[in-house]
Amino acid sequence: MTSFVQVTSSAPSNNNNNKTKTARQKRSSILSPLPEDSDEEEPQAPKPPTLDDFIPTGQGVFLTEQDDSFGDDNGNGQEVCSDEITLNGLNGDCFIDNDFLDGEFVSDDSSVQSTDEDYDTDLEVNEEEWLHPSKNDYHDTTGKKKYMKVCSDMGIHPVSYIVNNLEQKELKLRFHGLDQLSIKAISIPLETNTNVEILNLQGNGIDPLGARCLCRVLRENLFLTEVVLSENKIGTEGAIALCQFLKGNRNLIKVDLTDNEIGDSAGQSFYEVLKGNKSLKELLLGNNHFEENAATWFGDGLSENDTLEVIDLGWNPWKTRGAVCLAEGLAENVGLRRVRFVMAGLGKMGAQALMDALQHNRTLQELDISYNRIPVEGANCIASGLKTNDTLKILKIGNNPFDADGAMVILEAVESNETCAINLLDFSNIMVKIEFKKIQDRLVTERNMKITNEGVLPDTQTDPETFAKMTAFRKDPIEAFKRHVYTCGVNMCDVFNVDNDLKLSVVDFKDLIKGAGIDIQGQHFSFLMKVLEENGNVNYWRLFDKNSNEEVTETGNPGKPRVTIKIVEEPRSKGKKSAKDRSESAKSTKKKKSKDKTKKK
Repeated sequence: MTSFVQVTSSAPSNNNNNKTKTARQKRSSILSPLPEDSDEEEPQAPKPPTLDDFIPTGQGVFLTEQDDSFGDDNGNGQEVCSDEITLNGLNGDCFIDNDFLDGEFVSDDSSVQSTDEDYDTDLEVNEEEWLHPSKNDYHDTTGKKKYMKVCSDMGIHPVSYIVNNLEQKELKLRFHGLDQLSIKAISIPLETNTNVEILNLQGNGIDPLGARCLCRVLRENLFLTEVVLSENKIGTEGAIALCQFLKGNRNLIKVDLTDNEIGDSAGQSFYEVLKGNKSLKELLLGNNHFEENAATWFGDGLSENDTLEVIDLGWNPWKTRGAVCLAEGLAENVGLRRVRFVMAGLGKMGAQALMDALQHNRTLQELDISYNRIPVEGANCIASGLKTNDTLKILKIGNNPFDADGAMVILEAVESNETCAINLLDFSNIMVKIEFKKIQDRLVTERNMKITNEGVLPDTQTDPETFAKMTAFRKDPIEAFKRHVYTCGVNMCDVFNVDNDLKLSVVDFKDLIKGAGIDIQGQHFSFLMKVLEENGNVNYWRLFDKNSNEEVTETGNPGKPRVTIKIVEEPRSKGKKSAKDRSESAKSTKKKKSKDKTKKK
């Protein structure tokens, strides 16, 4: 057995200084065990001392009392200054020396016995961090230590990317496959992190429970400005939970909840966010399951909100009634700059409501209403709104069924408005007329405007003579070309060198006939090349193969008599050869001359 020296208190004495010196001399031996007889068989492990071993009961030693002396086993008291004693009895060097702190246990409560769980298993232990964990956690602004400890407690592997980027401005974890425990583990250090401003958790399958874990981050963290949670499975329940903290948040600027299966019943929660949050600038809610009920809440929220600048409500099944509510809310809004209503089901009624928004709204700069089933009547309403609007800069209205007529009405409205600020008009997948193309070229030149469309429709309202020529070139391009050359007053034999068999490319052939004064349209020329072109070269000999002694009748303009054109070549005499025969004979004579020269050499 091992015993400890007891410390007793005695009556106060006036000679405190002398007694204090003697007490200090005995400090090194106060906790030293006394040796026992060596006859004992097996020594037992020492028990940790308690406070009673140092301060016996029944005698006061607190600061409020005057008994400030200690004693030994025999009752010989040694006085100690009261400044060296505290309420827990473990201050400074009064009771425990440095050797004792390096012993088997350290505990603030003397009644608690040490166990193996109280020790840190890490070999590189920081003594300051071990003795004062709360102090060190306070200075850990990244939360790395918290994250490592939480992962260890949960039995999951920490993500190295998270550990390495908790000090960065943006923490991008797109499509990392984080499960529910991983989301919970990362939420804890983010509550106190002061470095991360942009949190991107796109495509991680976050469910409603994971969204609840992120709610603590939105409540505690005051440094996050942008949260991206798109392409997850937050659902209606998770969205409602997030809205409870978003409506009171004062630091977030952008929230992206695109494609999260959020249902119609969450509309009221987002109305409270639009009404209460005055710091949010961008809210993206596209590709969810909002319907008419949520549309009424969003319409009211947009009419009351004056700080939101960007909103995306596209690709939701709003239907016509819901789209009308959204357009009415946009008409009363005074803060939005960019609105995306793609596939919102506006239709004719929605376009009428949007006309009022374009006439009254003076802050909207970009509007995307593609894929909205807007007919020609709806296009007329949009055009009426654009006649007086002077703030809209970008209008995307493609993939709607108003076709070329609706596009023409809108473009004419933009041209007539001298104060119009539009610099981009998007008519994707919409064919336009030739008149549209003329106005487009004029606006591009004068206002530096960019206009996109699918292409120009062919002019079907042509005169009968032009239509007849088009039909003739399609049926027989060679004969139609001969007739066209005759009308131009050009002899083909003068244009083409029939004596020499030259290979002409398509470009050379086109330049040749153009230089000869034969003007031919692009479509007519393409039909002719389909017949004459062989292996990249033009076989113009085919123009002289067919007989030209034919009568061709062409129909002129309506009301004019028919004109008969006869193309007749002079008959060749018996001794006169044709152009092709002359060229062949010329080739044979050249060959003979070359042979004669070789023989002479």
